[in-house]
Amino acid sequence: MDRPGPRPAARAARRYLPGTETVRAAVALATPLAVGLAVHHPEYGALASLGGLFGVLAAMAPARRTRLRTVTACLLLGAAGAALGGLVDGRGWTAFGVLTALALLSGMLSSLGRTASLAGLMLLLNAVLAAGVPPSTAPWWLPPLLTAGGGLLVLVLCAPTGPPEPRTRHARTGAPARRLHAFLRSPAPWHYGLRLALCVALAEALVLLVPYERAYWVPVTVVFVLKPDLGSVLSRALLRAAGTAAGLLAAAAVFAAVPRGWWEVPVLMLLGALLPVLSRRGYGFQTAAITPVILLLSDLSNLEGTELAGQLMTDSLIGCAIALVVGHALWPGARRTARDTAATGVAFVRPAGGPIG
Repeated sequence: MDRPGPRPAARAARRYLPGTETVRAAVALATPLAVGLAVHHPEYGALASLGGLFGVLAAMAPARRTRLRTVTACLLLGAAGAALGGLVDGRGWTAFGVLTALALLSGMLSSLGRTASLAGLMLLLNAVLAAGVPPSTAPWWLPPLLTAGGGLLVLVLCAPTGPPEPRTRHARTGAPARRLHAFLRSPAPWHYGLRLALCVALAEALVLLVPYERAYWVPVTVVFVLKPDLGSVLSRALLRAAGTAAGLLAAAAVFAAVPRGWWEVPVLMLLGALLPVLSRRGYGFQTAAITPVILLLSDLSNLEGTELAGQLMTDSLIGCAIALVVGHALWPGARRTARDTAATGVAFVRPAGGPIG
């Protein structure tokens, strides 16, 4: 008797080798930093490595075509966000208004599917980072260019290397039109967009009114925790706090044991290789992997080391508290959002390939 063949999901998983992700992530994170060190501008290499990090997060879909489409969208919107954030950097309440508006747009995009959700996330994250990092002497257009360069490296690494995938039949033009109409009429995208905008506005107001050297980490935490297509807000807040603590301990060990400079390149390569593996184990593990990467890249120009680690832990807890209290506990109807979304036909989609953020 012939044995039954493997199920389609099993065959897809067998074709998609996690080793490809680890190599891609290691190269994408370490190469830009190595180039920056070689030209005596490690801070520029760090920006490109940060773009590579976001590209790696966007490239965790098994289907090749989905990876290319998602990385491209995230690259373009991420660069746009970095440009907008750089233009309003240091402009106080003008930056507050721009970032709040971007949070509204990013939140609404979450209901259009995985690609739109991640692209909206990168738009907002890059804007928050560009508007919150310490002032730089570089022209405003250089950070978005470097960030896009890191994402472009990931796109090249995602280029097809095997036989083309079978094409699926595209939906008729009228069926996108209907979905866009439903999207604009549905209360769910507006509900979540306003919810995210309010929480980001509170986080930005806090860092404006209270002296913060690293003004980006509180709103970044809010954005990562308050994503409807990535699971429960409560569980993500708890997992992010635990993952951040674990990641900061790992970063402190790196700062204590590894000299600054070229020795950081193999460390970043190792952390990049671990990122896809840990990301598929859950959000807490992913946070623990991302935190030392961001801390290492953020510290290249200021060399604050463990002092920066302690500040980021405090900021993470504040961001989690804002998302939990304002975006979940006190927000009217927060628990009904998923049910209302399903009823209107505009679904929040959990990204394939593991959690993001």
